[in-house]
Amino acid sequence: MQLRLIELGDTPQAWEAAGFLVEHSADDGATVTLGSTVLRLDGAGGGFLGWHLDGLDGDLDGLAPATGPGGDDTRGANTAADGAAEAGTHPNGISRIDHVVVRTGDIDRTVTAFEAAGLEVRGGRSTTSYGAPMRQVFFWAGDVILELVGPDAGEPTTDEPTSIFGLALVADDLDATGALLGELLGTPREAVQAGRRIAGLRGRDLGISLPVAVMSPHRRG
Repeated sequence: MQLRLIELGDTPQAWEAAGFLVEHSADDGATVTLGSTVLRLDGAGGGFLGWHLDGLDGDLDGLAPATGPGGDDTRGANTAADGAAEAGTHPNGISRIDHVVVRTGDIDRTVTAFEAAGLEVRGGRSTTSYGAPMRQVFFWAGDVILELVGPDAGEPTTDEPTSIFGLALVADDLDATGALLGELLGTPREAVQAGRRIAGLRGRDLGISLPVAVMSPHRRG
């Protein structure tokens, strides 16, 4: 089940200012292709608007389906899905999505919904790295990891709907990307995954609505 499309209310100019190649077409509007996934930018504001995964129709525990430029769920999502064909590396050196961070007020509720939709749990852990005890559960959506985060076992749950919290992207050469972006990219630090580094993109300054991190590639061997 490949993640094909994420719709954002961001302007194309915001992503262009961060060094991404934004393509424009009559059918799909403004898009950024990252590996097998398209970001569609409608410029209307409001952050995350919807997404599309192969074989999934309708809302997924609060995550709305993509509607497309014309407001037709099926046509808009499928057009972008068909066009998301490995566009390569952007001028800033970023090539694809590593993982999408999904936040929920009730991990068990959302895991049940994801599994019912056909996504399989591929791992999980408890951590206090971000402050309060938190649980992380991981799913593969094609070549993209979905990192679900929420209250740890024994912690209070809420009715908070599931939402997209942020994106982690991959730069083929993180140092080169940092040199190109300058102050827009924070200082790289060691990532949780051994042998990888991560840095935060100061995208809010440009009008990018979601928190974005940039990672070095997976270490081979």
